[in-house]
Amino acid sequence: MDNRLLNEFLAEAEYLIEELYGDVAALRARRGEGRARRALVGRIFRRVHTIKGSASAAGLEATGALAHEFESLLDAVRAGRARVDDEVLAAFDEAVGGVAASLNAVARGERADAPHELVARLRRLSTDARAAPASDESDDEGLLPAEIARALSVHERQRLREAVGEGARAYVVEADFRLATFDEQYRRLSDALGEGGEIVSTQPFVEPGAPERVGFRIVYASDEARDEVLARVAPLGARISEDESSLNARRGDGGDAEEATARQSELTASKVVRVSLEELDDLISAAHGLFADTLGALDLALADPNAGEGRAEIDTRAELETRAARIRRGFSELEERLVALRMVPLRATLARARRAGESVARAAGKPVEFETAGGDVRLDRSLADRVAEPLLHLLRNAVDHGIEDAEVRRAAGKAERGRVRVEALAEDGRVVLRVSDDGRGVDVETVARAASQRGLVAPGARITDEQALRLIFRPGFSTSARATLVSGRGVGLDVVERAVEEAGGEVRVRSERGRGTVFEMRLPTTLALLPAHVVRCGEHLYCVAASHVVEAGHAESADIKLDGARRTLSWQGRALPVVYMRELLGQPTPDADDGDASRVAFVVARARAGRDDEEDEAKRRAAVVVDGWEGQTEVLVRGLGRHAKRWRGVVGATELRDGEVALVIDLPRLLEAFV
Repeated sequence: MDNRLLNEFLAEAEYLIEELYGDVAALRARRGEGRARRALVGRIFRRVHTIKGSASAAGLEATGALAHEFESLLDAVRAGRARVDDEVLAAFDEAVGGVAASLNAVARGERADAPHELVARLRRLSTDARAAPASDESDDEGLLPAEIARALSVHERQRLREAVGEGARAYVVEADFRLATFDEQYRRLSDALGEGGEIVSTQPFVEPGAPERVGFRIVYASDEARDEVLARVAPLGARISEDESSLNARRGDGGDAEEATARQSELTASKVVRVSLEELDDLISAAHGLFADTLGALDLALADPNAGEGRAEIDTRAELETRAARIRRGFSELEERLVALRMVPLRATLARARRAGESVARAAGKPVEFETAGGDVRLDRSLADRVAEPLLHLLRNAVDHGIEDAEVRRAAGKAERGRVRVEALAEDGRVVLRVSDDGRGVDVETVARAASQRGLVAPGARITDEQALRLIFRPGFSTSARATLVSGRGVGLDVVERAVEEAGGEVRVRSERGRGTVFEMRLPTTLALLPAHVVRCGEHLYCVAASHVVEAGHAESADIKLDGARRTLSWQGRALPVVYMRELLGQPTPDADDGDASRVAFVVARARAGRDDEEDEAKRRAAVVVDGWEGQTEVLVRGLGRHAKRWRGVVGATELRDGEVALVIDLPRLLEAFV
């Protein structure tokens, strides 16, 4: 299979995997609801069957083999030979994860090996199911006319048995529609039936002497009485077969129209068009270049005092300005939509992480309440794929090592049920993925002692809490000390940090002993449109997010006062600390006696608020002196990828309208050491 077809398969498989995660979670929650359970098992079977066939066609033998065993177990469940119990659900969870891991390996260009233990477990479960005694077909006698009953498949027979066993009645609904209108009429009929019951089988037939019409019988199971079913189907041209035999059994549990929902999901998926990221990048660059060139030409025209004179097509300068505003608005909207095409909402990523945490909590026997937020926050698809595994690791770590056992929590005066929250937040030029828990926290004193014993710090040396927390990211540190650390944190966190840094981001952690821990993965956006202030420092231009700037202005050098060891500038009745941009960037600061510095440009910047003083944000401001303020504009920010970690506080780079490249800086991050 060539790369183009392989990429198309992987894109489709990614969608199917996300749907499978959701389907298995729904099956776990609704396994006691007969109709919903059968619909979900059928839907999972169809998705796995699609993956198996496509993987085999692509030559992905390991993926195909795993999907085959998964399908065999699903087939046993559909046929009633296996029950949807905890063991089977756990196998489903692992099988979806195994298929996803196999496909991720292929996407990275690596060899995908079959997880032999998982394959063996799936095979054992399906083999045990085949050894179970099958239901006798004679059990179906009296449910349906013999001719119709014989036409049912094994799976359809089982679905009918289960439905009737749960109190439903069996009906045969008949109809015949003209070929020209068949699709629409059948859709309306099946939707109506789906609202009140479950379509078990559809059997077509042709009426003698009426070749232009298609007839069919629907084997239907419903809790509704005959008159209620007839009221549903009669207005749509259908009828209930007179030789139908219904069972007056007790009513069973109802359910939603799962089959109709499944069909709608599949129709929606068929409307999705997949575009390669490389082609999309080229399109975005072309649009941005056209935007810059057009506005540049208009700016030149508007700068001409004679603009509008001698031009028949543009009567006045006001008309030119109107057109310029319209073009600016149109290109901005086009850029926003193109950039958005690269992005995917993080809803599926957060849901997958939550499911992983729930699985760990069940295995550990810990009652844990999970919360997710920020599912609508969007991240570049390539970054979302790269940080999915680190996020899962942080969540598993929070449950396995952060949340205490119920007895320990009771003794500490906490609720028995632990809390873990996973959220995504959009910041200027960055996306933050945060995992927080209300568990035991990190005991920094114990971490410091362990570090001293391992020679990582000098004996008796005093280290800050922040330095102690950074030690848990050292390779192997927590693994070797796990039995002595109160928190149990740090297992494999070096892998998390390395993956995030390779994506151009950083990992932060804060913790309070006995109250919990917060991990943050701070990720740059690969492409983003950002309103920004453009400032000059030395010979270079820099961009600062507009949301980080309260005000831009100019002041006399004499207005900068020396207050002890620090400089201040009076602004709105308050003395703001003064920091030179050159100082933040590690460049030589200007001489205070420089005659050319009688007037200075500055921006009043917001320093990032800490956890405990967000309400006092106004006090965390600084006047950042720059060599020049060039104005405000919207820029297209490009991330620096793995190179970002080389420069603290640099979010990305952008090309300005005149072609000059400017770095986009995270000013609050740079100010952390000064304010």
